[in-house]
Amino acid sequence: MRIRDLILPEDQIFFALFKDMAQKINEASATLNEITHELPEGIEKAHKIRQIEHLGDEVTRHIYERLNESLITPLEPDEIARLAPALDDVLDKLDWVAHQLATYELTRSSDVLKEYSYLILMTSNEIVEAVDALADLTKPQEVHSHILEISRLYNLSSELLSRAILEIFKTKDLLMIIKLKDIYESLAKVMEKCNDVGHALSDISMSHT
Repeated sequence: MRIRDLILPEDQIFFALFKDMAQKINEASATLNEITHELPEGIEKAHKIRQIEHLGDEVTRHIYERLNESLITPLEPDEIARLAPALDDVLDKLDWVAHQLATYELTRSSDVLKEYSYLILMTSNEIVEAVDALADLTKPQEVHSHILEISRLYNLSSELLSRAILEIFKTKDLLMIIKLKDIYESLAKVMEKCNDVGHALSDISMSHT
């Protein structure tokens, strides 16, 4: 036990706030998955992701405010300052993809869009589980198992992106090529940010074993 823990109890609200952010990522991911399966009608749900993203900004702001006020924290301040923006970045990228889908007015979905959004949803589930496990710093292996799955899903998404880019260039519709390439690359950025969350969780968990 650290000496500072004997003086004041740790501020456990950070874990609650991180869980809140993870749940918001999961909700936004589920909504994105619905959109890609319901195009073009489902695009009306893009506003829901925008609302979730705004709520996520408020949670992130609360995390930093609490960090500045707290004398004792369950994680090191630099760990909190790393994980908070990593989670917020995922929400930002999810919101951007939803914005693109709405702006580009796709008349129908595609297998790639559906598969990509499903991978994002599955990854968000792992983030929720990993953040939950992180709250119990005596279970690093449980955190690690979810991080490994995040990494596996990220690798699958990278393979999907490569196949998708090759596929869209087979069409003769130049405008559609531009739209889909833009969207696919944004979906890849969501997965990249999810993987960054995994790295942050891994480093934090290892430092507390």
